[in-house]
Amino acid sequence: MTSSQDVLSRKASGIGRTIFVIGLIVVAIASGVGGYYFGGGLTTAGQTTLNGAGSTFVYPFMSTVAAYYTAANPNVHVNYQSVGSGAGIAQFGAKTVDFGATDAPLSSSQRTNITNVIGTPLTIPESIGAVTIAYNLPGIAASTPLNLTITVAAKIFQANITQWNDPAIAGLNPGLTLPNQAIVVVHRSDSSGTTFVITSWLSKDPVWKLGAGKSVQWPSGTRGGPGNEAVATLVQQNQYTIGYVELNYVLSTSPPMTFSAVLNPNSNTFVLPSLKTVSNAVSNSSSSLPAGNGDWSSVSLLNAPGSQSYPITSFTYLLVFQELSHISGMTQTKAQALINLLSYVIYEGQNRAAAIFYVPLPASVVRIDEAALNSITFNGNALNHT
Repeated sequence: MTSSQDVLSRKASGIGRTIFVIGLIVVAIASGVGGYYFGGGLTTAGQTTLNGAGSTFVYPFMSTVAAYYTAANPNVHVNYQSVGSGAGIAQFGAKTVDFGATDAPLSSSQRTNITNVIGTPLTIPESIGAVTIAYNLPGIAASTPLNLTITVAAKIFQANITQWNDPAIAGLNPGLTLPNQAIVVVHRSDSSGTTFVITSWLSKDPVWKLGAGKSVQWPSGTRGGPGNEAVATLVQQNQYTIGYVELNYVLSTSPPMTFSAVLNPNSNTFVLPSLKTVSNAVSNSSSSLPAGNGDWSSVSLLNAPGSQSYPITSFTYLLVFQELSHISGMTQTKAQALINLLSYVIYEGQNRAAAIFYVPLPASVVRIDEAALNSITFNGNALNHT
């Protein structure tokens, strides 16, 4: 029988949520969990279903953690819809899910509005990842990655540079023969935390004019797709494209996609995204982190100090209400299952992160998460978490 570790570490051919989820179902079956589903399906009597929605950036991590959690807790099913951070925040605010997931923290106004209308939202960092700049250039091997600066990347994504052999790109890559072909920019078409992360990074250069947000007005002639999956597929399957994709999506294909090294402004060296360089960004970050019930809108790991920190690094977050009775249909049993899942994510789930190219949370962040979990109540009563 195939082991769960074999399933989780196997490289998929191409990008596809369906392929990944099939692997997770095999994990559950191999673990003896009957009726397991993820993202939709049937449950059996006596089982509790937890519904979440949001970030595609964190979907591989959430999928993996949910599979292991369900294997250990067969009476609890996790239904997480990978619909983008914007939709996740919207569904959380509408109380149609038990938890949301987003790479863009709630803005100050979003947090205030949700607090005033419903109740206090908690922001719980669940993982750390990187946004890569992936491209499809025939003849350019992964062993000789394209070098990009923030200025050149900004000009490419807002269509100021339109040819692959433009002198600005060629000058950064003297060892590469770049084609005389038009650049096809691929971006997210949905409201996206991944878009928020990369546009927040690009906004640090004055040449960038499109602003920072989960959605921006991309130039005409660019191509859009919903979710990291769609962007990765468009880049992988179409020559001369360039797009931005979370690290897991470019490394989990066979063969892996090619992606650029980005200039680190602290050392003037080009740094590739990897577990090590993303970890460096976290450990070297000077961000002061708030409590779970605080305002996370100014927290950033972008351009973190350190000569080998990858510049486009980000937390991704879970959103839950401090008082769970705000959610329609919440029961004592369901509330307990939800807090147990959250506890599993921030503790045991971190042991699954590195294998799928996410960085485990540092102990200091886990302590903040633990304090947030300890503050969660149902009908005013505290909940225990395991």
